[in-house]
Amino acid sequence: MPAHFTATKKNVGSQAAPPSLAAAGQAKYLRYKIAGLYILLLAGGLWHILGVLQTTMRLLAAPLLIALCLLLCLEYFHEQRRRPFMAWCIFVCVVCFFIELAGVKTGVIFGSYFYGPTLQPRIWDIPVAIGFAWLAMLISSAAIAQYFLPPRIFAKPFIAALLIAVLMVAFDLFMEPAATKLGYWTWENESIPLQNYLAWFAFGFILSYIGLRLGLFIKKPPALALHAYIAQLCYFVLVSLS
Repeated sequence: MPAHFTATKKNVGSQAAPPSLAAAGQAKYLRYKIAGLYILLLAGGLWHILGVLQTTMRLLAAPLLIALCLLLCLEYFHEQRRRPFMAWCIFVCVVCFFIELAGVKTGVIFGSYFYGPTLQPRIWDIPVAIGFAWLAMLISSAAIAQYFLPPRIFAKPFIAALLIAVLMVAFDLFMEPAATKLGYWTWENESIPLQNYLAWFAFGFILSYIGLRLGLFIKKPPALALHAYIAQLCYFVLVSLS
């Protein structure tokens, strides 16, 4: 065999190894991120049950919500149509902030409620983090919907948006009792009105439908987004049980 051919084979072999090593490294890094997410949220739930580090948890509540949202956006950014995805994310954050503002000021959208002191900073008595919280829930609910729906069904925006909206409401059912315990917000007469869940369904459907019509959430979702839904759900269940 000619020497130059042997050298070429060696070069090809040496070039084939780095991509597989890079993929293994990325998979390992992903496992660390998922494990870190569960450890952080489950520990937070247990700390609430035990009544420890509560001042620290209140201080970190809003920054952690924003950080989780940005992390999910970054995970999706490389898999989506970038400009439409960025535009949709900004649109959701801004629109949801003003929806919450109108909801607090009028009591018409979700019912009568007001925000507590936990989520800081605030603008016009509305936490800055609340738009990011909506976006994170939409992204993680979309990931769960993609997991359950076959691709040919999820490709139909109306059906996909319906399931995402249902998942948003399901999440809110577990979150509401915990959120009041955490001082996120307080309902008038301490009762959660039905219109709150109807509003969550309506806005969840509209906002996800817009994203789907923009061609988003077509490719396989990042695993971290799916686990973000489950981990947050576990956190709120633990808080509710305390």
